[in-house]
Amino acid sequence: MKEKRMGVGFIGCGGHCCGSNIPCAARNPKLKIIGFCDLRQEPLEKLKEQYNSKFITNDMERIFSDPEIGMVICATKPDFRLPVMELAVKYKKPLFVEKPVAYTYEDTLKAVSIMKNSGVPFIVGFNRPYSPMMQAIRPIYERQKNGNTLISYRIVGEGHIWPPEHQHAVYVKKESTVLHETTHIFDLLNWLTRSAPVKVYMTGGGNIDNMITLTYPDNVFSNIMAGDNGTVGYPKEKIDINTNYGTIVGDFFAEMWAVRCGDDSGKTLFPYMWNGKKGKMNGRKYAEVLWKWRDGVTEEQRKTGHYFGEFPAISKGHYEQQEYFRKCIISGKPPETDVLRGAIANITGWKAVESWQKGQVVDLDFSFLNEL
Repeated sequence: MKEKRMGVGFIGCGGHCCGSNIPCAARNPKLKIIGFCDLRQEPLEKLKEQYNSKFITNDMERIFSDPEIGMVICATKPDFRLPVMELAVKYKKPLFVEKPVAYTYEDTLKAVSIMKNSGVPFIVGFNRPYSPMMQAIRPIYERQKNGNTLISYRIVGEGHIWPPEHQHAVYVKKESTVLHETTHIFDLLNWLTRSAPVKVYMTGGGNIDNMITLTYPDNVFSNIMAGDNGTVGYPKEKIDINTNYGTIVGDFFAEMWAVRCGDDSGKTLFPYMWNGKKGKMNGRKYAEVLWKWRDGVTEEQRKTGHYFGEFPAISKGHYEQQEYFRKCIISGKPPETDVLRGAIANITGWKAVESWQKGQVVDLDFSFLNEL
């Protein structure tokens, strides 16, 4: 019997949702877009026409109450996530919430209290662990790891090509990219090591352009270069793992190298999509393609700061995480990237900023979350 498509509803249809969440759902033959909710009417009209949705609405309860919707994806601003969670519990409707799980410490603890024991399937949009590259890296890492382990992660973008509202939030209001962006990497490293850090130390610009060091149990030490002073003409992310006299490199989500890792040694290429076409290329070639693409970006495109879908996109796990969540909903399996994972990443971010302010290492302890 053919599996029935699961209906999806979206709450908060801004740039990231329109550039990633919605297109991923539209590409999945096992999902069906039912409704869109946003406060702005004009974007809703365009989305309804583009995706042929059943309805559009300004009332998010309309999304949760629709019987055809089996998964709700929330991409509102982080300071408006708790009311969405409360409706998910009220209607017992599975909820996918974009990262970060909330924007204040108090709201993060409330999110844990709302969702942890609700029985409602819930996942935070930390997509990197679900990428093909990271799915290939973790089992190799676990077979290779022995003794001191050093992990370096680069996540450096180009701040002045951001959408204007994002630039204003970071450069004028001084909102922290540590919480908005680097929490992605905190969660990824926690997932990779199957643990949580016990110490954090941060130097740099505070809300932007930082070096962050995490100490994990079992002699694992990680350094994160997190900046917005680079260029999107060069790939944003790279991971380098060194343990037991072997090295594993994840090159821009395009290519993985495992060197002196026994039977796991070798390289693997991962697929990209550009202009509707799929292919594979190594990390160096991907860097060259991005360089040429960036040189062709017009001043008008730069001013608008919205370039989702305009460059060759290596999978960072957005599509795969949605599909993983769908499978969890059907099987009844609790999603791995749960509200506790979201809270741990957030708290690590705030403690990193505290470390920067104090100029010293800060200890981490997340055990109190289990009591909420």
